[in-house]
Amino acid sequence: MPKYLVFMDLDGTLLESDHKHISERNKLTIEFLQQRDVMFYIATGRMYELAKITRARLNSQVRMITSNGAVFDGKDGREITKLGGTAVELAYQISQINKLPIMFFTPEKAYFSEKIPHFIAQNAGNFDDAFGYREIKGLSDLKKVENEITNGVILSRGSMDELDRARVKLNASGLLRVSSSGPDNIEMIPLNTDKGTAVKQIQQEQGVDYDHTFVFGDGMNDVGMMKEAKMSVAMGNGLEEVKKQANYVTSTNLEDGLAVFLEKYFKIMKK
Repeated sequence: MPKYLVFMDLDGTLLESDHKHISERNKLTIEFLQQRDVMFYIATGRMYELAKITRARLNSQVRMITSNGAVFDGKDGREITKLGGTAVELAYQISQINKLPIMFFTPEKAYFSEKIPHFIAQNAGNFDDAFGYREIKGLSDLKKVENEITNGVILSRGSMDELDRARVKLNASGLLRVSSSGPDNIEMIPLNTDKGTAVKQIQQEQGVDYDHTFVFGDGMNDVGMMKEAKMSVAMGNGLEEVKKQANYVTSTNLEDGLAVFLEKYFKIMKK
């Protein structure tokens, strides 16, 4: 039974600015604490298969919350919540009003409304050179896979007004939950689901309470899980609203903020 749980977002938190690499200091701190009854979870908006690429850069003992809580490693195996065909179709139709790029995900596959420049997709935290994707050519094409979808994201083309209008329509539908990992996207997840609901279930399964839980994040899609942890920690590079919601603020992701906080809390002596 672990004595502590640590949930860590990826982009802007554990990962460096290239959205791929983990610093040696963060790796060593995680490995050190894993040997001392601390259980670590990646908690990301990325799909399960892409999150596995990052986990491989750590170790197989790290577990995962993916798709913003819609897919996660539970006590009895992987747990999956679907977005629902009606919500998928509505999101697609709303995105097409202003031709906003939209991506849908299953645990293993990614579907795109159009070819998206690599740097945009990568910055959304949902793309990797080693992973391919399939283009959706219309609503009839989307209907073939809509019941497999767990979550999605709509990206801005530069106009925040267009994105804001899409967000209002999605919220008004009552068909899904809306969040964001940054100001230029809309994250779409199943109703009554987010990183926080996954954290809460994992706490119950692992027998670890609020007082012995850490959460690290930088975006609005991390706020839900911060409410489930006494040690809720915003990154120094995080959004100001996230810092207001967190109980603590650490250094930036480029300054090993995760390791800095954990080393201080557990009084790890560094050479």
